[in-house]
Amino acid sequence: MQSRFGASLWLLIGGIIILGLVITFMTIRGIKQENRQLEKFYEEKGASIIAALEAGTRTDARHSEGAIRIQTMLEEMSTQSGILFLMATDARGIIIAHSNPEAIGSRAFSEQQLAQLRPGRHVSWRIMEQGTQKAFVVYKDFRPFAPVAGGRHKSMTGSMHRMMRHMREGRQLGAEENRFRRKLFPPKGPAPVIYIGLDEETFATAQKVNREHALVNAVFILLIGLAGFLALTWSQKAHQSRKRMQSSEALANEVMYNLPDGLLVTDDDGRIAMLNDVALEQLNVVDSSVVGKMPSEALPECVARLVELTGGEALSEVEVECFGKQGESIPVGVSGSAIKLDDGTSIGYVYLLRDLREVRRLEAEVRRKEKLAAVGSLAAGVAHEIRNPLSSIKGYATYFGSRFDEGSEDREAAKIMVHEVDRLNRVITDLINLSRPSDLRRSHTDLNTLLKHCFGLIKQDAATHNVALDIQTDETVPSLFVDPDRLSQAILNICLNSLEAMPEGGTLTMDLSHTEQLVTLAISDTGRGVSKEDAVRIFEPYFTTKSQGTGLGLSIVLKIIEAHGGTIRVDSKEDAGARFIIEIPVSPVGENA
Repeated sequence: MQSRFGASLWLLIGGIIILGLVITFMTIRGIKQENRQLEKFYEEKGASIIAALEAGTRTDARHSEGAIRIQTMLEEMSTQSGILFLMATDARGIIIAHSNPEAIGSRAFSEQQLAQLRPGRHVSWRIMEQGTQKAFVVYKDFRPFAPVAGGRHKSMTGSMHRMMRHMREGRQLGAEENRFRRKLFPPKGPAPVIYIGLDEETFATAQKVNREHALVNAVFILLIGLAGFLALTWSQKAHQSRKRMQSSEALANEVMYNLPDGLLVTDDDGRIAMLNDVALEQLNVVDSSVVGKMPSEALPECVARLVELTGGEALSEVEVECFGKQGESIPVGVSGSAIKLDDGTSIGYVYLLRDLREVRRLEAEVRRKEKLAAVGSLAAGVAHEIRNPLSSIKGYATYFGSRFDEGSEDREAAKIMVHEVDRLNRVITDLINLSRPSDLRRSHTDLNTLLKHCFGLIKQDAATHNVALDIQTDETVPSLFVDPDRLSQAILNICLNSLEAMPEGGTLTMDLSHTEQLVTLAISDTGRGVSKEDAVRIFEPYFTTKSQGTGLGLSIVLKIIEAHGGTIRVDSKEDAGARFIIEIPVSPVGENA
């Protein structure tokens, strides 16, 4: 963010510098153009006055045989606003006629100044000092009888000839007028020059106004440019902020909707603002029906009361019981905290709903492991302290039984003693098997062949119980790296339990299937089934529903399956049969993998 801020700042500074240079160039160029237009205006104004004087002179020469009134015209025109002086000089700079009659005969310009002015046939201009004032002087050769466009060359020439004839005759004009005309229109040499002095202050004021207008326009354009540039920068930052906000919202939504736990958000009024899919499933509600409502109106009572009672305080995890779509009980841990801004203002509340079923399962697994550890310690002592005395008791019972007659009551009592000793020995053996490590002897095994072997072993017992056997093999099942003897033991234990659960007959089914990662074996029967309460404890040591059972058979099955890295679960309803599902990874995991 600091990098982006620094880049934006340098971009802003660079843009301002470039904009300033462009506006400065445009302003200077505009001022120069305005000055040129103003100079052209004053030049044209002076040229118009000169043209008027030439036109007046031509008129006098054409219609009057008397004096030429150029002096009078200069004096009259000088009364107009913005004109400082009007004068005509000869080629040496001596004033012939002037708007101020007192200046006639004096020298207006030195030879050096005349060399700089260089008057000619075309209008020129220059700013010159006249005493304490500056004047915008427009000047050119005074040639009223020069040929002009429009076909008047002949008439002008005639006027000029008449005037020259009168000047030669000299009888019709006075001496003074004759001299004036010779100065004004010399027959030889350069022509006189007419000068129009316009007020330079007005010209300077106009230039100043132009500069001020140009500067005001430049400042205005600069401000507009800066405003536009800042608006563009702010727009870019706003766009980046919106993009970051959208990214943050997308990330928050992604995190929210992919959380393994349920998430419930309420606004500052306590109304439901958001629920993720996990929370919807946990609370068994529909999103469209709860957003904007109070918790008591849309959520289960177990959670709604807890949410409304917390207020704005932090809530440590509290366990509540909710019910799923199938009516199953779901333990849910509810914790929450307030959503606050930087200034401490609370804008809502967020609750975390944690499904505790897995936690409870793991806790039960830990308790089961602890029981197995206790059983292991017990089995070690029992095997050493009880097995040897049991062997002695069995030997003496067999000896004394052989001394009684066949069929006698004493001989039968001895047989019972031997049978009970064998039963105790089997219990001790089961304890030892349950407590000690599995010690798997793995080999590559075809599960189809293994299942057929197991069915062959229970075939006689199944016929005795009037149970039909149905095996669904899968020839595409890959070979598994397992202990075939221990896996057969687990499958046979389940099958024998299933046969005992069908005293009046039924069907025992084995269904084999697989995916890329798992091989699944489902063993189903049509017996009494397992109740919901018993299904939770069925794999615990010493838990049994049979009067003659030890409660260790399924515990041993679980131990064998877990040793292979697999899982086993029961799907059953009372009086609807039981279905044990075993899943073993295709890739070997677990003990000795």
